[in-house]
Formats: sequence, structure tokens, C-alpha cells
Amino acid sequence: MKKEPPKGSFFFADINTKSTPISCAICAFLMLHFTHINQAIIIMENSTSKLDRIAQWCMVLQIGLLPIFFIPITWITTVQAKSSLIAVILVIATLAWTIARFKEGSVKVPSSLVLAAGLLMPLVYALSVMVSGVGQLSLVGTGVEQDTLAFVFILYAALVLSALIFSGAPRAGIQAIRSLFVGGFLLLVLEIVHFAFPGLNLGGVLAGQTGNAFGNWNEFAILLGLFVVLGIALRNTEAARGMWRYLFDAVSLISVFFLIIANFFDVWTAVGIAGLVAILVQHLASRAQQGNLAPQLGTKRIWIALVVLALFSMLFGAFITNVLPARIRVANIEARPSLQGTIAIGQQSLTEPSSLFFGAGPNTFSREWGLYKPASINQSDYWNTNFTSGVGTIPTSFVTTGIFGIIAWILFALTLILAAVRALLRHSKGEQGNTLASSFGIASAFLFSFYLLYVPGPALSTIAFLSIGLLVAFSADAGFTGTNNVSLRANGWKSMAAIAGLVFFGAATVLACIGISRVLIAEMILNRGVVAYNETQDTEAASRFVSTSLRVFPSNARANRVGVQLGLAQLQQLIAKADPKDEAARAQLQDVLKQTIQYGLDAVAINGTDYQNWLELAGLYQQLAGVKVEGALENARAAYERARTENPLSPLPLLQLAQLELIAENTDKALQNLAAAVELKPDLAAAYYMASQIYASKEDFENAIPAATRAAEFGRTDPLGWYNLGAIAYAGADYTTAAAAEEQALALNPQYANAMYTLGLSYYELKRPADALKVFEALDQLSPDQKVVKDILANLKAGKAPLSASAPASSK
Repeated sequence: MKKEPPKGSFFFADINTKSTPISCAICAFLMLHFTHINQAIIIMENSTSKLDRIAQWCMVLQIGLLPIFFIPITWITTVQAKSSLIAVILVIATLAWTIARFKEGSVKVPSSLVLAAGLLMPLVYALSVMVSGVGQLSLVGTGVEQDTLAFVFILYAALVLSALIFSGAPRAGIQAIRSLFVGGFLLLVLEIVHFAFPGLNLGGVLAGQTGNAFGNWNEFAILLGLFVVLGIALRNTEAARGMWRYLFDAVSLISVFFLIIANFFDVWTAVGIAGLVAILVQHLASRAQQGNLAPQLGTKRIWIALVVLALFSMLFGAFITNVLPARIRVANIEARPSLQGTIAIGQQSLTEPSSLFFGAGPNTFSREWGLYKPASINQSDYWNTNFTSGVGTIPTSFVTTGIFGIIAWILFALTLILAAVRALLRHSKGEQGNTLASSFGIASAFLFSFYLLYVPGPALSTIAFLSIGLLVAFSADAGFTGTNNVSLRANGWKSMAAIAGLVFFGAATVLACIGISRVLIAEMILNRGVVAYNETQDTEAASRFVSTSLRVFPSNARANRVGVQLGLAQLQQLIAKADPKDEAARAQLQDVLKQTIQYGLDAVAINGTDYQNWLELAGLYQQLAGVKVEGALENARAAYERARTENPLSPLPLLQLAQLELIAENTDKALQNLAAAVELKPDLAAAYYMASQIYASKEDFENAIPAATRAAEFGRTDPLGWYNLGAIAYAGADYTTAAAAEEQALALNPQYANAMYTLGLSYYELKRPADALKVFEALDQLSPDQKVVKDILANLKAGKAPLSASAPASSK
């Protein structure tokens, strides 16, 4: 009887062996050898499965922690904390998954156009960086911008890993969904606690009425919309079985409550459209089944109720907000350029062939805004705001990456819509496919729609791309798309290309995450220095943080600007306490001055297109010009002119140039610069204030009083402007204007001693000695130790003029 080979061993049926010592030895050797191979394969398979589980749990933790993760420290912002989380977890997931694929010897890739179209975005961004040559600003920025090459690749990596890790692992995908809702539940509970206890701050994370652990109020509302849409769509899926349904329902209901409070028209619109799509799909699925049980995409009645609520909120949102209790009534203001303004910036910046096709460079919208912003913006409250993005992510990409960039986004959007529609059509035909794919088809389209007219933060964008990846994964599991199994061990160009692609993907993802993490660490250290200085006024300690930040990331222009500011403060402290004859003190002063100048020069060397760097350098030279340092005046002028070149419509360089000319005693040039500043911004109160001071110093009250009047009118809430008008009008013998101006100053600040002084003198000149006496009596109560006030009171009570020989002409 012929024996079957033992399971797990290798058997050669055609070998005719005899019971000889040599043949037995050969058979024993072969059996032992192949047994070791089997054991090695089993060990390799076990290690591969462990690596895959690590990658799966990393992605599950990523999607679950993003809604709630924060670090309760004042010098780490919420967006920095979430960006750090994204980078760290993605590195671990990438390394585990990539090593597992090499050990396994193959890669399974869903046949989805979404993955192919998504690759175009980092490729276009890389080409734009090479053509524009902007440098670190376009590569990594400050670690939190999404319009950089590094972060765009991170988003693509999140998409790919989500699709490849969860395809073929449906249990892991369900764990990811549940993890998302657990994170959402914790986020909502924390927000409820914040509403109940407004004083709860958690290191600034919950600062203000709109404070939350996710991001700004608009992003929070979009995430709430996702929970509502996804929670309803997943009610009848395996993800919501048992007790999990109660969690899904709770998160959805609480999210609706907060959506009503937030009351964003665009979010309600997207929620309403998602509900209508779900109702249509449910209706078509029911018809296709002809009375049989159709796969349920949520509950039809709930969808109808949601659509009605969304429509009501869209029409009567303002009424709803007004009837809410004041404690939970939230007002949120988030300014961005309009769509027309964003397109106008693109039309003016993309004039050369290279910029037209490749854009101005990733993450350079702020520079383009400074160069080409509309003049009308100077009449708004945002005249000095440096917008880092346009109306939305995709329109911004048109400016920064040109025609190729917008084509990449359009192709990606089309493939996403195609994937979502395919999943929904399969569902509408009543196929008992994967309802998870249909749910994420709606959810992914819901999130991606905000890229048109909004700029989601890093956390929301990562959730959006993880959701798109889950759509691809669930579509592949449901058989909507095929799967390509690419061998890494076979001979041929396909295997070589797959190996090269896998190595490139892993290396690029790790490098992008490390680059982002490096910048984030440097920014956090810098923030710690700023917080330390604000709390202790210790310039040396704060400067050490600046130095550490620059050691971590030397190309940090912001750190150099902070170094200039701290250096100036340190110089003032050293000058105040130093002994001119102390050589050590003089050497320390020279070292601090040298280092401060170097900070300013490094800032403009890192990014010479940022006008703020030039303003900081110019301000430093202006301070040195004030103490007659040789060459400082000319250097300050040159830096201010460069700032004007980089931001020609900003009046600030002209205003500060006027201050510089006053140091040089060039009053005529100063007035010319001020006139140019008010041409750019006619309501610039500071320019009129400075001009009034210059005219008054020349005793040209005919021009001084009108300039001071405009300064006060344009700065109505500033008591200094009204006091300045009163003082100049009094000096120009316009006592009626002087009294009226000082009355307004005191209405804004009842304890303004100088305004009281000038008002009392003006009352006397207006033949109102009793009123003048009352004012000086009030001033005496406010400042009881002022001899000049007591002398004036004595003169007034004696029937004399307040300013007699015993009283000086002014009071401080």
C-alpha cells in the first residue's frame, strides 16, 4: 500500500530508492532540508501577519485618535498635535506594511482609478517645486499647511495604506469604523463638558466659546456632518451590530444637536444632498428587489427627517440661532478670500508659461496675495491679514500648482465620484453587496465637496483621504473592482517596477513624515520660548529656545524673526543696566547685537519673498539708526523698500519709513511717505496721527488739526487719538474742538489724566471756570500727589488763570 506523503513535507514519487546507507542518508538529508524550509516559511508567514496586524492597528488608531487627540500644553497647538500624530503613526504603518510585503513577496493592489489619479497630485507638486524653486516653504512649510509637497504625499500615503491594508481585511475595516465613532463620541462628550464648564481650558485647547479638541468651529461642523451621514448609513451594517448601534446613534444625535448650534449653511447643504442621494438609492434598491428584502443603506424615515431638518436650517438658520439660549449661541467668524478674489490672484500671478502650467509654487499663496491682492481689501478689516490660502483647497492649488495642479485635482475628483457612483449603483440594483462601500461612497463625496470652497485642516483632510481609502477597500471586498496581485519575486520588468515603486513609496512616505515632524518639533520649541518670555520676561531663557529651535530646523524664518525681537529686548535691558566702562558688559552687548543682526539677515536669506522678514530686519536697523549706528539708516531704508516690493499694496512699510525719516529729521520725506500710505489705505488712523504730530511740531495748525481730526474719526475707539486732537486743537487756540475731543477721550477712558488736564484748560479758555475747577478737582483725586494740579486749583480758586508763573504748561 502506497503511503501518502506527510502533510507539510516534500515527496518525490518518481525517485526509486533502495534501503542502502547512501540512499537513506540522501533521503534523510532531503527531508531534513525541506523541513527547515517549511519551518522558515511558517516563521516568515507568522512574522508577516504580525507586521500586517501592526499596520492595521496603526491605521485603526489613526482614524480613531484624529478626532480627539490633543496635547494640553499651551505651547503646542491642536493642529500641531494632530499633525504630529499623523506623521508618527503613518511612519510606523508604512514601515510595517512595506516590510511585510517584501517578506510575503507580493503586493495586492485594488484595481481602482482613484489610486492612480491620486498619484498625480504629489507628482504635480514635485514638478511645481522643481520649476518654482521656492525651497523649504514649498517642501514642508511650518508643518501644518496642506499645500506643501510633504503633506500632499502624506495624504496620498494615507489613501494608499487605507485602501491596501483594509482590502482583504474586512474585520480591520470594521474596527476602523468603530474606532472613528469612539473617537467622535469622546470628542462630543468633551465638548458637552466644555459647554457645561466654560472655564475648562486644557492648555488653551478649549479656549473661547468655539474651542474644541478637533480644530476650528467650521471644521468641527464638517466632522459633525460626517458623523451624521455615516452614522445613519451604517446603522444596518455589521459595524453597527449589537451595542455598537447605540454608540452610532448617540454620536449621530449629538452631532445633529451641535450642527444646529454651529449653523453652517454649507454643511447643512452637503448633509441635505447626502440625505437625498441615500433616499434615492434606497428607493431604487427597493424597486429592484420587487418586494424582496433590499440591502438597507440606513433607515429611509431617518434620511427623510434629516433632509427636512437640513432644509429648515438652511432657510431659517438665523432664526434658530436667535432663539437659542445665549450660553450655547455661538458666533464664528472665519475670513478667507472669495472665489472671485482667488481666481483674480491666479490670473495675475500665472502670466508666464512656466507659472501658468506649474503655478507659483506650493504653499506660496500668501506671497501671491501680497503681490496681487485687490486694492479694495485695504478698506476692510482684513487689510493687514496675510491669507495663506484662497477660498478653498482646489482653487488655491490652481494658484500654486497651475494648470497641471488643477487637472490633477479634477481627475482625482472624477475618479472618486466614479467609484462612489459605482458603489451606489450596485446598491440601487438591489445587489447584496457591501453596504459599507455605499456608505463610504456618500461619506467620501461629502467630505471631498468641501475642498471646493473651504480649506480643511490636516486632521480633517487625513480623515477624508482615509475615508476614500476605505471606499476603495470595501469596493474591492464587495467585488465592485478587481485586485491585482503583483509578485515581487518573479523575473521580469513588472516585478522590478513593483519593487522600485514599493521602495520609493516607503522611502518617500517616511521622508515626508520625518520632514514634517522636524518642522513641528522646531515650531513647538519656538512656541515654548515665546510662552516663557511672555510669562517671565526672561530674554536669555527665551533666546535659548530660539537657538534650540534653529538647531532642529535651521530654515525656520519665524524663529529668526522671534530672535530679532528678543535680541532687541535683550539689548534694551543690557543698555539700561550696563556700565559703559565695563569691558565685559560692552563685549556682551556687541555679541547680542551681532547675533540679532544675524537673525534678521538669516530670515531674509531663508525667504526673501516674505515681506514680514524684511520688515523685521528694517525695524532692527531702524532701532540702530536711532542710536546713530553707522550705516543703519541706509540699511533700514533698503529693507523697507524691499518690503514694499514684496507687498506693494500694504501701507505698513510706508508708515514705518516715515518713522525712519523722522529719526533722520527729514520731516518732508516723512510726510510724503505718510501721504503715499493713505493713498493705499485712506482710513489709516496711524498715518494721520503721525502727520498731525509733524505739522504740530512745525506749528502748522491749519494742517495739523484736520489730520488729527481724521486720526480720531478713523480710530473712534482709541482715546489716544481723541486726546491728540484735543491737545493739538488747544495748542492751535481752537478751544471748542479741544474740549469736545477731550470729552470723547474721557468717555472712552474716564481715568485719562492728560485728557483731564487739557479739558480743564480748554474749559477755562471757553469762559467756563466752574467746569474747569470740577475737572481739576477730579484730576487731583485721581493723582493726589501732583503739585502742578494743586497749584492750578489754588489759582482757579483765587480767580486767577490756571497757568500762572507757579504752574508749568503741561502735566504728565
